[in-house]
Amino acid sequence: MTFIALFTFSQLSIGQSKTKRQKDKSKSIEITIINDNVAFSHSDNSLTMSIAPQNLQGYKVYKTISEAIKSPNAVFILDLSSQSLTKIPEDVKKLTKLKSLNLSFNTITEIPDWISELDSLIELNLESNQLRRIPSSFLKMKNLTHLNLGMNKLTELPKDIGNLNSLIVFECTNNKITELPNSIGDLKNLYHLEIYSNELSTLPETIGNCSGLVNLNFSYNKVLSLPSSIGNLKKLTWLYFDENLISDLPDSIVNLSNLTYFSLNDNKIKKLPDNFSKLTNLYGFAINNNNLKSLPGTFFGMTSLGDIHLENNKLSRQVKIQLRQKFKSIPLYL
Repeated sequence: MTFIALFTFSQLSIGQSKTKRQKDKSKSIEITIINDNVAFSHSDNSLTMSIAPQNLQGYKVYKTISEAIKSPNAVFILDLSSQSLTKIPEDVKKLTKLKSLNLSFNTITEIPDWISELDSLIELNLESNQLRRIPSSFLKMKNLTHLNLGMNKLTELPKDIGNLNSLIVFECTNNKITELPNSIGDLKNLYHLEIYSNELSTLPETIGNCSGLVNLNFSYNKVLSLPSSIGNLKKLTWLYFDENLISDLPDSIVNLSNLTYFSLNDNKIKKLPDNFSKLTNLYGFAINNNNLKSLPGTFFGMTSLGDIHLENNKLSRQVKIQLRQKFKSIPLYL
């Protein structure tokens, strides 16, 4: 049994039209987390988090460029998703106060250089298009806090992706990316990073510099090992590495003192660090379909655990009996 996290990237359709003159809202970015902490005991094993910029609520959502261009100074949110676009309409650059732009589910093949002129933009959704590269001009968007590049045809990220140092939420799932640039570590404000379903085999040690990370998802890649620097991510709460090729965990993993959900299903892990019990806030732990033959003795004293998934490992009958005795009051899957 596996578990996943479901995240709401954008709320471009929320809010109502304002009858009075729209005023620019506070520049501060707010993120709301919704977590009932029972995700692992639900049949769908899902967790819901809202990570859209809350200060966009209340603005009118424009759905066509022809409507938006009639009053360009009043347009803060433009949703052009699912409109069979093959390129980004050039009239968009006239919307100088635009804060949120949704271009998802089109067939756009390239990002024009003028996109960097939208210096008020904080949210950009380009999910499910036909992008093959990100132009260097894109890296001038210093106010961008929410970026979704998922479901495109990208094989790499710009080496200076760290220039987008206001990013809070970055999603680049379902592409063909083979490595991450070292500059990823310059994204100090990054809160939510999802790069699952790519072709990554390694992660740079600089990932440990993203000290603000709370959610990290690298599932469905080809990662062989985790960098030791991952232990520096003290705020990390959700960590997902399902379906990779990991055989060992770094000892530093136990330094993730705030870790609450940890998923390592479908890897090649043979053992857990001896001091795994230092993860004193760990609630949900899933490590199905691995090669565990035993568990560290301290694992059986972990009082924070509320949902454990250990199916299809190589645990002995005696270890399974001990687990059932120690964790008889919580969901336990063996």
